[in-house]
Amino acid sequence: MGRMSKTDTVAETEKAVSKADPTIAAPQADRKADGQKADDRKTDGKPDALDHMHLWNRLKRTDPKATKPFTRNGGFRGTQIDPAWRLMMMTEVFGPVGKGWGYEQMDWTIAERMVFICARVWYLDPETGEKCWTGPQWGGTEMVRRRNGIEAPDDECFKMSMTDAVGKCLVQLGLAADVHMGQFDDSKYREESEAFYAAKANPDLQPAAIAAFEEEIRKRLGACLDLDDLEELWRTGAGTRLREIGTVDRAAQHRITSLFAQKKAEILKRDEEGGDLEAA
Repeated sequence: MGRMSKTDTVAETEKAVSKADPTIAAPQADRKADGQKADDRKTDGKPDALDHMHLWNRLKRTDPKATKPFTRNGGFRGTQIDPAWRLMMMTEVFGPVGKGWGYEQMDWTIAERMVFICARVWYLDPETGEKCWTGPQWGGTEMVRRRNGIEAPDDECFKMSMTDAVGKCLVQLGLAADVHMGQFDDSKYREESEAFYAAKANPDLQPAAIAAFEEEIRKRLGACLDLDDLEELWRTGAGTRLREIGTVDRAAQHRITSLFAQKKAEILKRDEEGGDLEAA
């Protein structure tokens, strides 16, 4: 078997991860650096349009464990999303409620034995710290519930109306957008989401662990003297770990694979220069 090409290995790894979803919460410093790079790519004074999807892409994928199917009168079928999971995702991206994000009631009314509440959500932009708002949304819940043929007041109706309104506001940011866009109807997509959240819960794939691995790779690459050393480093777990990292942080994966490519180029250049000297 011929010697493995590190460039080919890197290319195959990046190709395998190119189908993965955008990264989950990256370290703040990395996000700022990425934002600076985006600013450098401005054309005619206009920012890259892809930057406008940053929050949407971080919030759009729903954890299948936080969903359950439901059926309404008339045969309508859909997917219900756990309200607590929504709050958790907003806290993960923006910080604790009341500090990094929150919501306020703008209006309310009662009509046709239903409570309607209008609310809007605010959040602090992770990049600029600017306070932003969603558009207002109405949520409604029946005031009376029927159990065993007996009607009784529903003391949860106001709370559920607020939950309904806030949930609609969060959709505007992209939270659980995959459910609302029908992607959850695809079993293959749900399986991918299960794998994504399983990887996200892995301690070895948290931002701090990835940063530590990147630093370790830098040090070990510095000790590589030839292509055999480079191949050995890749085969002793680096390649596998990079594929796993790519499921949650594609930018980090690309940075680390680039380190391998740069090291290979340095070794080849050094060997070529050495060969030229011998020939001379």
